[in-house]
Amino acid sequence: MDTDTSVNSVVRLDADNARKWWKPEKNAIRAALKEHYGRDIAPDVLPPPPDPAALRARLSEDAPRLTALTGRIRQAFDIDQACAVLIPKVGLGGLGLDDRRRGIFALAVLLGDPTATIPFDHVLWDVRNQGEAGSGHTSFSENDRKADYHTDNGTLPIPENYFLLYAVRAAECGGGVSLLRDGRTVKKQFEETPEGRAAVRLLSAATVPRKVPLAFRKYGDVSSEGIQLAPVFGDKPMVRWRKGGIRRGILASPEYDTPGMRQAVDMMTDMLQDGPGEIQLTIPTDGLLVINNHIALHGRTAFTDPARHLFRLRFHEPEH
Repeated sequence: MDTDTSVNSVVRLDADNARKWWKPEKNAIRAALKEHYGRDIAPDVLPPPPDPAALRARLSEDAPRLTALTGRIRQAFDIDQACAVLIPKVGLGGLGLDDRRRGIFALAVLLGDPTATIPFDHVLWDVRNQGEAGSGHTSFSENDRKADYHTDNGTLPIPENYFLLYAVRAAECGGGVSLLRDGRTVKKQFEETPEGRAAVRLLSAATVPRKVPLAFRKYGDVSSEGIQLAPVFGDKPMVRWRKGGIRRGILASPEYDTPGMRQAVDMMTDMLQDGPGEIQLTIPTDGLLVINNHIALHGRTAFTDPARHLFRLRFHEPEH
């Protein structure tokens, strides 16, 4: 495997000859999952592992080459301080869809503790355009429209540290390009001017209001009116952002609706949309992108290819 750290804070890993070892390790992965859950559960509805540390230990023994790959991913985050890791070809392309789901799930378990996709119970989510059936849905995972910069699961007191995207089939229309910004870079750019430093002070206060959708309110500290107060720039996570929710929160919270707050939110929006340092990359078919959700903001360009299909999965840093 070669590491390329030249593209800002994205590390690229090339998993050589991966296809040769996924095939023999897939049976061990399936057996480990069946024993852990007590039955053979369809991989698209797997709930979070009852004991992720135990399952991680079992997979470490039974899938050594997958474990080696996840060790390199972990090093890229822990030592290289990456905001994301891209593996252009994981080697799952020759396997059936369910085996690919199990492989990506096992990879996530070796990296951390997978969580359910709120408000559902299963861990792995299929990212596909739902067409007319999904035309009224606001989730980026179910439409083909542009996804503005955001971080995932900001309603939680501490959102998942990481999430991954695996491309079952990349869009062949030229769209669906992943957009990344390193939050550390964004904050540093703000601090280069007096106006930016003032914006950072306001956005670092624990009084930035955000309107939370009804389905997610029970998962965080949210008022009866659906308002959550949390900083955009903090410690854990370093950045928490969803433009639409914050703008709606300001409109619904006169006490926080100040010219300074509006200016700070506008500056953040403009910085993400037009500022320097944007990372654009396409996850190729059989490619994997792992993102540090605590320091990176992500988005996506629109696409038209109806066959585009990704897996998404979120996970916490494992407890040691």
